[in-house]
Amino acid sequence: MIKLIINADDFGMSKVFNEKILDLLGRGFVKSTTVMVGEVTKEQDSQIRRLKELRDAGGISVGLHLEFDPTKPVGPQVEEQHQGFISMFGFPPSHLDFHKPRGMKETQFEELMVAADKFAREHNLPARNRMAGMTAKHTTYPAFLCQDITMELDAVIDFLKSVKEGSSCELITHPGDYDPDCKSSRNRERRIDYDSIIKLQDFLKQRPNIKNISYHEL
Repeated sequence: MIKLIINADDFGMSKVFNEKILDLLGRGFVKSTTVMVGEVTKEQDSQIRRLKELRDAGGISVGLHLEFDPTKPVGPQVEEQHQGFISMFGFPPSHLDFHKPRGMKETQFEELMVAADKFAREHNLPARNRMAGMTAKHTTYPAFLCQDITMELDAVIDFLKSVKEGSSCELITHPGDYDPDCKSSRNRERRIDYDSIIKLQDFLKQRPNIKNISYHEL
């Protein structure tokens, strides 16, 4: 059996993105998402409630998508966002994920990864596999992201075909739809990820040895 986590990144960045993520979670096509707590607005309250209801019903994991200001120390930012997540949801995140912010030097990103890994280990949280020598719980394979960030179905399928039995992996995805009010650099491409996740279900149905899981099942 291969354990596959399809994580929908960036919940909170846009109400439009949120709706698409909630749709995929509700249909069971995605069983994991991560929330950018610093981006959530009052207008998203009803969507946060729906996300909590899906989580409470079981079967999905809701993690923390860490964001970083490269001009500030990394450690305090992790703790602040972790506490912000707990205040928002009433429960701790199921896992942590993160990426390299614009303007962050490679040495800073390495510091970020080490700090996030350390925090996750100390809080008994799984973390996205983005570095060698991780000490927190993580997938067997490094998290998979298509070369141009946008999901390419053929590339994803080729990756999944290469994954060994008895291991685990994660797909980094950014589902959504075009939101004219959002300044995301990947605004229009998010519909491609949404459609690709739906199309991927046909391949998964043909591969009973691949189990679509949440981070709780890792």
